[in-house]
Amino acid sequence: MVITRRWGTVPLRRALTLTFQNFACRRAMVNNIWCRKLSHIWHQKVPDPHARAFSEPRWSSHVSGWYLGYRWLISLTWMTIIICSIFEVGSVKPLGKSHLWPIYLTNWDLALGFIQSLLGLLLVIRRWRFQKSQEFDAVTLKLGGVERIYWFLYTITSSLALGVTGTYWATVYNPKIHQVDLLNILLHVCNSFLMIVDIVVTRVPLRLRHCWWCLVVVSCYLMFTIIYYSAGGLDKQGNPRIYAVLDWAKPGKTILVCLGGLTFLVIIHCLLCYIVSLRDRLYERSQQYLKEQSDPGNQQPLKVKTSEVV
Repeated sequence: MVITRRWGTVPLRRALTLTFQNFACRRAMVNNIWCRKLSHIWHQKVPDPHARAFSEPRWSSHVSGWYLGYRWLISLTWMTIIICSIFEVGSVKPLGKSHLWPIYLTNWDLALGFIQSLLGLLLVIRRWRFQKSQEFDAVTLKLGGVERIYWFLYTITSSLALGVTGTYWATVYNPKIHQVDLLNILLHVCNSFLMIVDIVVTRVPLRLRHCWWCLVVVSCYLMFTIIYYSAGGLDKQGNPRIYAVLDWAKPGKTILVCLGGLTFLVIIHCLLCYIVSLRDRLYERSQQYLKEQSDPGNQQPLKVKTSEVV
């Protein structure tokens, strides 16, 4: 079979080959352009955020009483969840063995979540005290070590909490073993809920280039699972593994699971960065709208209709 052109005939196989090559070339050009854009964004030097971003809410330029109470509530909630997880408060079938608490990734997430919430609370308390002085100006705040550690842990916990929740309910949860009780909800639902609320309320920025922070922590945990398995460690049910999906007796399958989990974390981080960007845009537009409404010069003069006299 041939295809007729103005200048002759072309075999169908040759035509399909040319079409595929043309498509592949265009695809390669598009991919090259996108790679250049991503490389430019990745290597573009972005200034550090101002220190005030770590101690004030997104929708206000100062720390009010409600925000101080909010920070206290978040920290106490994280602490309560940790206590419940250690002593299995709210569990229908407690297994005991609290000495195995540190081996689970969920509990790593809880520990990091509590530490970052505690640092956030300390920054807000310090800012609250500074505001009592009439000479205080938030512009003079400096980005110090506490702010950087808080930013680091906040970024990790944001992605890790959602990753733990999604992975648990998709791959780990087994109705024959696990119960959907209060403790399970606290460990694998409330952790993500707390971080989502925090992302909406706070002003802490998230950067795409920081996706590797969470990957490093999870990679350290994966190395720990290998060491724990090699040392003959058991989970709470007495199995020679921590999670069924991380069974190093089947290394090939487990490595694929690890790669899939790390990819899932990158996707979550990108989505959270988009949500933060959307949050900031909504704030800027709302501020611009309020400014236009309060500026008398931008108001349109009212048109007065004149009635005709017959």
